[in-house]
Amino acid sequence: MAEPIDQVVEVLQKDLQWHQALAIVLSNKLDAMRQYDMSKLESLSSEEQRLMDVISGNEQSRNAAIRKATAVYFPERTGRLATARELAKVVEGPLREKLNALAAMLIDVTENVKRLNRVNAIATEKIVGHVEQVFQLIAQSGRDIGLYGRRGKKTIFEQNRLVDAIA
Repeated sequence: MAEPIDQVVEVLQKDLQWHQALAIVLSNKLDAMRQYDMSKLESLSSEEQRLMDVISGNEQSRNAAIRKATAVYFPERTGRLATARELAKVVEGPLREKLNALAAMLIDVTENVKRLNRVNAIATEKIVGHVEQVFQLIAQSGRDIGLYGRRGKKTIFEQNRLVDAIA
């Protein structure tokens, strides 16, 4: 059976990999929004949801591993789990360096994911605003506001409406 600290390292490495994959998906999602590529956006959204489910599922494994390590290295502690940095302080050698590095990389990648989520939320809001404007134009196209040229209002046959152009 693996040592509790080895289990912590293993689940943190998996967590890091999944968060890095999520950051890539979010970055690609932003590119798809810029290009208005809705099919790519849909597939990236489903991939994002899959990764979020995997990350959520890993949370139980991570908490179990950290709970075991906390019980071994901090037997007097009750209630609060040890952090990766606290665990790194009580182990020696390469495990200490590995835990510190994993903690730092996880902090960086989660900050990046948070930033990308904020940017994607703003971009989504803009896209929804543009779509709403198009729908408003379509809804108003039934009203006859007329089309004017140099010689005044054009006849009904000369007027092109958005709905007519779409149909």
